[in-house]
Amino acid sequence: MMDLAILSTSIFIAEWLRLSVLGIDILLSTEALIAKFLFPIIIVPVMFSVGCYHSDSIRSSKVFFIRLFVSFGVSGVLLFATAYLFPFLPLWRSILILALFVAVISVFLGHFLFLKVLWQKRWNRRVIILGAGDKAKYVSDYIQSARESGLRVVAVCKVPGEAVKVSHAVSIENYTEFDKFALTEQAELIIVANDKADSQLPMEAMIACKLQGIEVQEFSTFNERVRGYVKLESLSAEWIIYSEGFKGTNDVELVGKRLLDMLSSCLLLMLMLPVMLLTGLIIKLTSRGPVLYKQQRIGQFGERFELLKFRSMVLDAENEGAPIWAAEKDPRVTVIGRFIRTTRIDELPQLVNVLRGQMSFVGPRPERPYFVEKIGGEVPFYRERHYVKPGLTGWAQIQYPYGASIDDARRKLEYDLYYIKNYSLVFDLLIILQTVRVVLFPSGAR
Repeated sequence: MMDLAILSTSIFIAEWLRLSVLGIDILLSTEALIAKFLFPIIIVPVMFSVGCYHSDSIRSSKVFFIRLFVSFGVSGVLLFATAYLFPFLPLWRSILILALFVAVISVFLGHFLFLKVLWQKRWNRRVIILGAGDKAKYVSDYIQSARESGLRVVAVCKVPGEAVKVSHAVSIENYTEFDKFALTEQAELIIVANDKADSQLPMEAMIACKLQGIEVQEFSTFNERVRGYVKLESLSAEWIIYSEGFKGTNDVELVGKRLLDMLSSCLLLMLMLPVMLLTGLIIKLTSRGPVLYKQQRIGQFGERFELLKFRSMVLDAENEGAPIWAAEKDPRVTVIGRFIRTTRIDELPQLVNVLRGQMSFVGPRPERPYFVEKIGGEVPFYRERHYVKPGLTGWAQIQYPYGASIDDARRKLEYDLYYIKNYSLVFDLLIILQTVRVVLFPSGAR
């Protein structure tokens, strides 16, 4: 919201500065106002796409400035293209250049000052953690390390009968009067993070806290909201059944998702067709074998389909035995293969799978049958990810690097379950936008 205000102000200031030199009043016609509001409407989504609002951009001014510079470069191209395609809009090039210059400085300073204020403890929500075991330590350590969470732990309270893992945990003299302690500490949020399900919790005092305006969250809900994944260790079948999410999709959402799949795939195919043709030609000229690689994958409801990729490995890379995960600096990967894997170009033929209806544009990544059997036997709730269509991109792909082990599969499943639980078309659109950040600033590709 702050950036929208800064950008809107910047375009008005730039126009006023430019036109005042020419002795012309500021333009306030309908076309002129539309042109002005296109400025923030184009730039903010681009900033979101390249990761200007991602946690690492919040933590580091250097990372934010690099991404801000990239986003304004892309936005400049889009704005000049808009001015060319819609000549009736008064988007003067001189005004746009001046507005971009004013805006990039203003946005950077705005973020810098905003974060200076945000980091001050008095602005953070006061948190009490109820519990002092492993879960409580996990929550406490996360809040202390993630300044962008806007939270501050004011007390960690021991629960009778539980092992203490947090050194600064305190005991409340009268445990049944926990609500008085919370009010004394001016708590705004209580996180229930007891390790044992049968722990003695001060239920009446917690009800009193909630009725007096203090928010109460249990561990799984807190972790899901702040971390963006469902922690497997705290997951149960009952929680999946009774939680507000995991509602599937209704007919309207299914139609909307399919339309989004078709629109996104066709648009990306048109934009990337020259890149795909060039990639296919280079693969053919530099290595022996077919351009496209077909591989069996598990789709929705466990059905198998042939996934298409540009071949990035040498011919017959897995002829020696059972399938294996791609390793870092894998010797089977060709020179051009390494580049197209890093830039995700090798995934582009899967747009055909999306158009065929075998995949969605957004969803959990489809895995090979061998690995599904292997992982499914060791990781609980792994097969539940197959109740939705697999995707070309997804929440796990933009939040976690390449998975090449059972532990990685477990972590990615936590993100996949979060996506399935919180699915919406808006969420799909946000993931598509954030995929741009992953492509521009690759991490963990193999």
